[in-house]
Amino acid sequence: MRAVRLGRNGLPRRLSSVAVCFAICCGLVASPARALAEDVLQAAPYPVGMTQLEYVDPSEGGRPLNLMLIYPAAPAAAELPFKIFMATNLHLYRDAPVVSDGLRHPLVMFSHGAGGNGSIYAWFGETLASHGYLVAMVYHFRANTFDSSALYVRNRIWQRPRDISLDITHLLQDSAWGPHIDPNQIGVAGHSQGGFTSLWLGGAKVNPDLFLQFQRGWKNNAMVPAYIREQMKVDAEPARDLRDDRVRAAFAMAPGDIKGFGMDEAGLRQMAIPTYLIVGAGDTTTPPDDNAAFAAKHIPHAQLDVLPGPVGHEIFDNECDQLGRDNFPESCNDAPGVDRVKLHEHIGNAALQFFDAKLHVRRDSAK
Repeated sequence: MRAVRLGRNGLPRRLSSVAVCFAICCGLVASPARALAEDVLQAAPYPVGMTQLEYVDPSEGGRPLNLMLIYPAAPAAAELPFKIFMATNLHLYRDAPVVSDGLRHPLVMFSHGAGGNGSIYAWFGETLASHGYLVAMVYHFRANTFDSSALYVRNRIWQRPRDISLDITHLLQDSAWGPHIDPNQIGVAGHSQGGFTSLWLGGAKVNPDLFLQFQRGWKNNAMVPAYIREQMKVDAEPARDLRDDRVRAAFAMAPGDIKGFGMDEAGLRQMAIPTYLIVGAGDTTTPPDDNAAFAAKHIPHAQLDVLPGPVGHEIFDNECDQLGRDNFPESCNDAPGVDRVKLHEHIGNAALQFFDAKLHVRRDSAK
């Protein structure tokens, strides 16, 4: 794991603009001929690498920002795929060299569900990375499988889109990874609370009064330990204006709780980028009618994809190995007749076609 400490960057959009301007003025940007080539990715699938990155947010006392980066790679011929815990049917080469094709690649940021982590969706990252994308699978601070608190999962949920923006800035400024990223081809995807996060980043807004109501519900929940409730602030100000202009398209998987978090019809109409919403018809965690379908009704020109049959909320997780199926049957075992392998193929292809179209990704024609 590589830790990177950068200067204070509370204004990620402005800093990224300064960085781009500096690069142009100093002659660090590729020549016109190379810039044209950067727009065209190879048609054949890439091998896929993965690595863990940790950045630092100095504005909050050195708060760590962790992510799993999945990317087109050039692994050694004898290298074996890395085993993701409780997952199967993945082909990721740990810390493999990034592909040296001289191109800038599209970037997709991924926001996991409440209490989850980026590795749970490694299959999604592999699908996109095998077609030339870099995919940053974020581990949200104090809101992930390994380090979770209701303070962040149920109160400071506005930290999620803010951290995605910080991570974009860090990746673009990273000397190792920035040169491989096209800053004009950035999208966001997410599942559940992460799907909600993707809408927030795309410009949708929460109603401040409804968001305060959500926060008060947890602040007054006697089942939450008192020391945590004492740290919970009832404040909608940090939840305003979380749009990141660098993000050009959003792919939201079973987003929610849209109404519960305070995103109403007017707020959804503020969505400023192309949006694809996908959900299982049998989802009881974020029921389609109150979440994805509700959002699609009010987001301008949104695409809605409802997976028919008893397809549940966890269909977007990795395929599980036997250990996973034994210990987490509710997440790993689908309803009879539901084929996670085939549905992952559908979801992955939908995401690839959506991002290719909306981020204007060009590819070589197959030979």
